[in-house]
Amino acid sequence: MKRTIGVWGVVSTLIGYVIGASIFILPGALAGSAGPAVVISYSLAAVIAVFSCLAAAQLGTVFPRTGAGYITVAKLVSPMAGFIGIWLMLAAYILAIALIAIGFSEYFVAMFPSVDPQLAIYGVVLVFVILNMMNVDLLVGIQGALVIFFMVALLIVSAGGITSINTDNLSPFLPLGWDPVLLAVVPAFFSYGGFMAVMEMAGEIKNPQRTIPISMMISFVLVLIMYITLALVLVGMVPWQELATLKAPVRVIAGQLFPGWGATLVGVAVLGAAATSINALMLVASRDVIALARSGKLPSILDCKQGAKPISSVTFVGFFAIGALLLGETVTEYAIWVSSSTLMFQMLIALALIAVPEKAEEVYQNSSFKLGLKGIKYCGYGLFAISGFFLFLVLSDTNNTLIAALGYIAVGLILYKVRIGKGKDLEIN
Repeated sequence: MKRTIGVWGVVSTLIGYVIGASIFILPGALAGSAGPAVVISYSLAAVIAVFSCLAAAQLGTVFPRTGAGYITVAKLVSPMAGFIGIWLMLAAYILAIALIAIGFSEYFVAMFPSVDPQLAIYGVVLVFVILNMMNVDLLVGIQGALVIFFMVALLIVSAGGITSINTDNLSPFLPLGWDPVLLAVVPAFFSYGGFMAVMEMAGEIKNPQRTIPISMMISFVLVLIMYITLALVLVGMVPWQELATLKAPVRVIAGQLFPGWGATLVGVAVLGAAATSINALMLVASRDVIALARSGKLPSILDCKQGAKPISSVTFVGFFAIGALLLGETVTEYAIWVSSSTLMFQMLIALALIAVPEKAEEVYQNSSFKLGLKGIKYCGYGLFAISGFFLFLVLSDTNNTLIAALGYIAVGLILYKVRIGKGKDLEIN
């Protein structure tokens, strides 16, 4: 596949996926359990994201190939670990499409009450299945325009909301104690989880050794400012008990701040944000499918030859996204599933990062972006420890998530064993 995506293309794709509709939906739902301290949950989730950004930047520049997440774990940990890692992330991306589609529907129906919510949910998924079968450059251009629009809307609401915070709504700051705040970190991390996506599109990025780290830094700073500010505005303007019941919380506060046009502006911005998220998820997930097909772990029909449109891989992702929607879960439950899969994958990524100096020394030395030996060690062990800690918290609290995760991994292991004889060796280059 051609390298056509530059810094702005990567930044807009990452922000489109990372921010997307989740920040418009999840803080309100999470505030119902964590209270105003949901701001702390988002801050702690950002700490996890720092480690994952550094790991993704390093591995993405060392292995600048489509599906680099799979390739790095497969070569530096083990082929089976690589398959399970990307198998987990496929589930994360597909479930995330379902979550964002639900958020899109809530805001769409708020603006157009006569529309059937189910039609909006399934319709937006089908639209982006079709769009992702077309030209990637066109999608990146659309993505960039939509990102600018919803970023402006977020800035307007955040700036206006900061001056309208009612401090009485922030007290008590920890109404239910620390436990729900820590548990909320995992679904909150869903809103940051997209930074790893840069590795999956590395094969289409121009000058990846320069573009990836710069794009990651710009994206992370913008996302962090937006998340913390908006979470504070939400809990500061609306009592946390009420936030948990609102379907479109950011639209509500925008209507309070700017009567007449605020709710409409945010409604349109959320639709754009949801669209960019679903688009980015389709893009990244279909590239993982291509990487698995090229390695022989999925049927070769799902591969995308040089210069060809990824029709079969996008269709594959769209089919399972519809299946995920049929599960009928809440946005918080989808977020927990997505974040749990991401945390498990990050533990494998951490092991791959730690192995870089020993197993990929030559390509590491040729990379223009280097964390250094100590940086790799601290980042790798830090990412493994913090991901494992929060994964343990959520899995020990939610038995259904643990059972579903184990079952899904078991299916992946069976598929791997069945397909292993058809696999091809992946070379580091």
